[in-house]
Amino acid sequence: MKNKKFLTTSEVSELLNINEKKIYILAQEGIIPATKITGKWLFPYDELVYFLRYESLKNLKKGITFSLLENNILIGAGSDDPILSKIFNHFYNFSKTTLFYSTVGSKNGVNMLKNKVVHFAFSHLYDFKKNEFNLPYLKDIFTNNDYVVINLFHRDIGVVSSFEFSNLEELNKKNLTFILRQKGSGIRNITENIFESDKLKRVAFKFFPNEVTTHIEVANLVKNNKEFIGITTKSTAKIFDLYFHKIFKERFDLITLKEYFFNKIFQQFYNFIIEKLKKELSPEGYDFKECGKIII
Repeated sequence: MKNKKFLTTSEVSELLNINEKKIYILAQEGIIPATKITGKWLFPYDELVYFLRYESLKNLKKGITFSLLENNILIGAGSDDPILSKIFNHFYNFSKTTLFYSTVGSKNGVNMLKNKVVHFAFSHLYDFKKNEFNLPYLKDIFTNNDYVVINLFHRDIGVVSSFEFSNLEELNKKNLTFILRQKGSGIRNITENIFESDKLKRVAFKFFPNEVTTHIEVANLVKNNKEFIGITTKSTAKIFDLYFHKIFKERFDLITLKEYFFNKIFQQFYNFIIEKLKKELSPEGYDFKECGKIII
């Protein structure tokens, strides 16, 4: 079979150890690579082998993530927020579960969740046209509704600077350097939409040569350079004693898959959010009123 470019239905049946009737169904539903020529199904050998390898890796990936849960290890990725480290420390004291998290940006975190590399993602992707957080993006990324969206908190987002100003348009005249967050992050998404709205004119700014990945990095650069500005949270601005001009309050969500949501370890995380988080954390610039609410 290896030397043949195309296999017949009977040959695929032998290769997969599945009866021919099932092979026809898989081909008709587009589950396995196949083409129909003059009423006869043919199956490209190389594509079929690649498909089998890909499916086996998907199953292996699923096995690894569940194995980690069984060993009290929870892995997440996505958006950054300065209080996440406090949340993770509180959760460890609450459950003794080891939690690893990577700040790769909202879109990358959601894609890693889709590929089952992580157990959850934090995201605040805002669709300005639909006036909705996360849900429009999730519908595009996932082929089915196998995810759960849980609110963690709402937070104030705005422009930070070392000087006061009354409106965003003023900044267009000051010859400032703008600090950009990395592509795929929720803050970068907000920044690009503000530029498109023309409240901030892209041509009016110089840009810091390196994209940064955290709110703390943005605030630290602004603190040490009077001509720098960036977008970050109100709480971060307060830590660095910077001027904060609020843009809006955004929804910051925890997203997971249904298959993880009902796992014992993840349920501990969810119960921690409901029972402990909003009682023990209340920093300025955050709203925990809907913390733990299942949005979808």
